[in-house]
Parts: sequence; C-alpha cells; structure tokens
Amino acid sequence: MVPRRLIAALALVAAPLVAAAASLDASIGKRLFERNWVSAPSSTKSDDGLGPLYDAPSCASCHAQRAPAELDETTVPPGVVVRLGNAKGTGDPVYGHQLQTRAIAGQTPEANPDITWAAKGTQRVAAIKLYSQGYGPLAADTKLALRRAPSVAGVGFLAQIPENEIVKRAEQNIGNRDGVSGKPAWLMENGRRVLGRFGWKATQPDLTAQISMAFSNDIGLSTAAHPDPWGDCTVTETACRRGPHGAEKGAVEVPPALVAMIADYLNELPEPKAAALPPQGAAIFASVGCTACHATLADAKGAPVAAYTDLLLHQMGPGLNDGIREGAAAPGEWRTAPLRNVAATLRMGGLLHDARARNVAEAVAWHDGEAASARAHFEALTPADKAALIGFVSRL
Repeated sequence: MVPRRLIAALALVAAPLVAAAASLDASIGKRLFERNWVSAPSSTKSDDGLGPLYDAPSCASCHAQRAPAELDETTVPPGVVVRLGNAKGTGDPVYGHQLQTRAIAGQTPEANPDITWAAKGTQRVAAIKLYSQGYGPLAADTKLALRRAPSVAGVGFLAQIPENEIVKRAEQNIGNRDGVSGKPAWLMENGRRVLGRFGWKATQPDLTAQISMAFSNDIGLSTAAHPDPWGDCTVTETACRRGPHGAEKGAVEVPPALVAMIADYLNELPEPKAAALPPQGAAIFASVGCTACHATLADAKGAPVAAYTDLLLHQMGPGLNDGIREGAAAPGEWRTAPLRNVAATLRMGGLLHDARARNVAEAVAWHDGEAASARAHFEALTPADKAALIGFVSRL
C-alpha cells in the first residue's frame, strides 16, 4: 500500500507538470525518478530504505550523466556500474551480480574500483582493478565488466513494438547470406515464456521489470519483483542482510504503484529530436548493412519506431565478449543497441555498453561476429561517404 502522504506530497510538487500534457501518474513518476532515497530509519518513512550497499541514491543520478571533462577517468563515472558474472550466468558467490561501491553508515562498501583505459591499437578497453575489497577475493571464474546507463529518452516506444514484429524480424534472418542471425531473447518469468527487450542483453521484458531490477541492484530497494530489502547482497554478506531497511513487515520499500508511476513517466518521455539528418548519410548507413540490425520496426498501428534496433540478440565477436552470460544472452551476445540520443551520449561519455568507444568510428571498429560484414563495408567506404555515415549516426 502506498502512503497517502507520499502521494499527496508528490502530486503537489508535480502539479505544474500536468499542464504540460503529462499525466498525473507520470508527473509523480518523474519526481520518484529524481528523488534521492535515504537510509532507514529516517523521519520520513516513505523516503528510506537505501542500501545497505548500493551504487546510486536515485534513478536520475545514473541516467543524468555528467560530461567527461568533470570526471577522473580512473574512477567509475556516474551512470556506470561494474557487472560481475561468468559464462554460466551466475554472479560471484560473495559479491553477487554487481559491485556495490557505496554503503550507508555502519556498512562496508564491497570495493573501490580503479579503471585503466588500455590502448588496443587505435582503440581502448577498460581494465578494472579492485581496491579495499571488503569481503575477500572474487571467485576464480568471476569476470568484471563496465555497464553504462543508456539514455531513457523515448524508451517507452520500445515497449510499443509488438512481440510478433520482433520475432518476424528474427525469422527473416534465417538463411541470410550476410551472416546476420539475430535471435529473440526468450526468458522464463513465473513459469511462462516472455520476450526480453530492455537492458544491454535484453534481460527484462518490460519497463516495470527493468525499473524493479535497477532498484534492487543499483539502489538496494525492494520491490514486488525483487522483495529482498538488502538488494544484491549475498548470504555471505551477513552485515548487509542484517542492516536497516525501510520495508514494513510483509511489505516492500517501493510498492507496485510507485514502480508503475515511474514506468508511466518513462513511457511518456518523447523521442529525442535529432538534428537535421542528411539523406546521403542515411542511404549509406543502409547500403553498408547497418540496418540489418539497427532496423526501424513498427508499432501495433504500423507506425515506424525509429529507434534503429531490431531488439534481437547478436553474436558480436571476441572483442565484445566480456565472459558474462545474462538471461538468454551468451557472453558474446548483445541486444542491438538503439541508436537514439547518440549526440547526447557522445557529449556525456562514450558509446557501446561500457563507453569504450569515443566516437562512431571506434564503435563500428568493435563490431565483429555477425556485424563483421557491415564493418568491412564501412571500412571500404570513401572518406567522404564514411564521413557522411558518421555524421548521420552522430546526429541521431
């Protein structure tokens, strides 16, 4: 049950937004997305529950990233987390699925990660070293990898693409001679098969699931989908599991109604307005084979969703294989990343799942596996055509 005082307070703050054509629930969801949670117990019960171990105090602190000029490259920047896992799809037995770099008073953060961007030819790749590990060594097969928070602009449009539209796209790939053979990310949820479409490896079927997972892994807050109030803390981290939390007995810290309001807010976010896109760049983008994966699908009414993704999993080769299996995705498989808000992403950091690519050309150079043919065609372009394609993608 949602505290009435919380809803009333958020509604008053959100009231001016309603005039801007947003629904009341979406306006309250925006405030929930932006709010900083605090550790329990606090004077405002509905605000507490942070941690005990966590990476961020709010949703916005990850998705409202700062420009790289303000950051020390050796630290994990805002909006980036350290994922833990292995080829079997399990987390580290002690540290779980995600490194928790912050802690409430009286608790010990899991570790302090240090990032070194090592040169790999003309490109770069992140090497992660952990200092001040609070709970002993990692398992021998645990891999570490960075994950950046993607733009949420227009994310709701991905939810409007019918399942059969995505599956049909996969079926069309069968027998292709271009090497592209993307597969749907089928997941099991409460005994039924659902299609994953959100997250770098399409591990979540809808926005509600994605939000609930983020509350658990990133902020340490419980939801109906992830009812443990200690978030990602494992049974080995006993102090974390005994730590304070904000859930009433038999309840969760973030009730379903609040999760739904945040989903409403994300669903109503408009698509980012791209700069003027030169038609030549779009034509070259298609001619080299980029649209084999970065496709424009249709919503239930047949209207195009220009997110430039087929929402399928693709094998991207050894360079992008971080050794971590997630959901239906093998270690080297990734959901086709939507190419929306690329211009803003470039200003705030880098492209690809870990921000390793500093520009579009570097991102393309990492494409291998099913994308090897498109990369080869890109590399064979004349300088003028290559610049046109890069200009097109950079303005999305």
